[in-house]
Amino acid sequence: MAKLDENKVSTDNKELLADIVAKEKEKTQEKEPEKPKKEKKGKGDSGNVKKFKHGAMATALTVVFFVLLVLINIVATKLFERYPITIDLTKEKIYSISDESADYIKSIDMDVLITVCADEQAFAGLSTYTQQANEVMKTYSKYNDRIKYQYMDINANPDFYKDYTDEVAQYDIIVETNPKGDDGKPIKRTRVIGLIDLVEFNDELTEMFSQYGVSVEEYAKQVGNDLTFISYYGNYIESSSAEQAFTSAIMAVTDPSPVTVTFLEGRNELSEFSYFRTLLNANGYTVKTANITTDDIPEDTNVLVIGAPKVDYLPEELDKVDKFLFNDGKLGRQLIYVADYGQSDTPNIDEFLKEYGLEIGKGVVCETYQSNYYQQNYYTIATEISDDFRQDMTNASPELLVLSSRPVNPLYEEDGMIKTFKYVSSSKDAYTMDTLSQETLTKGQQNYVVLASKASFGVDNDDTYYSNILAIGGSSIIADQVLAYNQYQNREYILSVINGLTGKTKGITITPKVISGNIFDINEGQKTKLKWTFIAIIPMIVLVTGLVIWIRRKNK
Repeated sequence: MAKLDENKVSTDNKELLADIVAKEKEKTQEKEPEKPKKEKKGKGDSGNVKKFKHGAMATALTVVFFVLLVLINIVATKLFERYPITIDLTKEKIYSISDESADYIKSIDMDVLITVCADEQAFAGLSTYTQQANEVMKTYSKYNDRIKYQYMDINANPDFYKDYTDEVAQYDIIVETNPKGDDGKPIKRTRVIGLIDLVEFNDELTEMFSQYGVSVEEYAKQVGNDLTFISYYGNYIESSSAEQAFTSAIMAVTDPSPVTVTFLEGRNELSEFSYFRTLLNANGYTVKTANITTDDIPEDTNVLVIGAPKVDYLPEELDKVDKFLFNDGKLGRQLIYVADYGQSDTPNIDEFLKEYGLEIGKGVVCETYQSNYYQQNYYTIATEISDDFRQDMTNASPELLVLSSRPVNPLYEEDGMIKTFKYVSSSKDAYTMDTLSQETLTKGQQNYVVLASKASFGVDNDDTYYSNILAIGGSSIIADQVLAYNQYQNREYILSVINGLTGKTKGITITPKVISGNIFDINEGQKTKLKWTFIAIIPMIVLVTGLVIWIRRKNK
């Protein structure tokens, strides 16, 4: 075998190794430009981080939104429980209250409790009118959280009603408060609203009862209770007076100086002045009646109304009126005397009025020019109105409709402690006319309303006290139909004058609402569906939608 050359072999290996090392270096140098691939890998990692952050943010927003939705629905649930839903789509807005009532209710600064003497379902289920009254009551509590209401079945809780001095029947509504008197002690004041106080009856029924010398309220007491009466005469109901009833009751129990108006009857009065009484009642006055022939004038009376008696008062009856005004020398009383062209001669009343410087003239007041009357020349429009006691009027230039009024003549402007003031007058072109012969009696400006004021000085102080007689020449000035007119301001004016004379706070006028048309009232089943829709269904839809969006973004 040939011997190998070790040097040659060794050299070849070295060269081989050198070649291998050189090739490896070339490979290494070729791989160095691939470093950007590592940077590309780093960019991919950063994109994943951003994707993660974006998904986490979407998830967080979804969770926050869901939490807020749950909180909103918890609040909504409480509102459902506190304020049952009623949507008023009627043209007359029978479930709403007037802006005047709303503003007044918001101003109440003492606690008022309204108790319905029945189970809610039973009360609201009696009729559409009680259903409306129930919703109106709840509306009042929404405007002022100091007004609370409760239902108390009189049959199931007889002991509850023992504390009330007023006679209370099933379905009555008690409005009460406990203001503090001058001595700092609480005084419990209550007013009971009956079923017939929640509705207005038409003129046919009112006139039918007036022929028998009784009012609707008086006859309702005679037949037993309001529910029995309505079961017989419910067909005569024409409108709702729930807002009037609640507002007047609240005004009466919260008024720091409540005023009582007593209408004297028993002398064939030519009108009951039903709307006038309603107007007073609706504005927080307590309205009473007394028969002058048999009754004494109630001690709490502040204002006395003699409404166009056809039969003259006897001397002893006028003595009651005189003592009322004198008030043991303290005065501070008001008398409204309403005359009418349909009266017979009343010499006793005439003599009494003369003591206050007043005279009711003969004939009726007529206007010469058509711009000053309506249809007939004795259907006059009065624009000459004194600024006295117009504080509650919204119209700066009021017009009063006066139908067939007798003239009221002040006998003097001042005589000792008595002064007279012309409140409402005709134009200077007016005249008086005899209703039978149509003969002209007097010419010139006439007066429809005159105030006579008698003063007295305090014995122990420098105060001055007054008793007043407001003489109105025609019953039409406060007649039912005229007071209901909106184009004339009789209603505003008479209320403003009485408020001013009695020092009462501003009253409000509420027009009765006729219930007609379709009422969209959500029932209990619909309320339940709405509640679960807002509490469960909508949140689940939002949650599922959020999860789907989150999953889709995560997998991108």
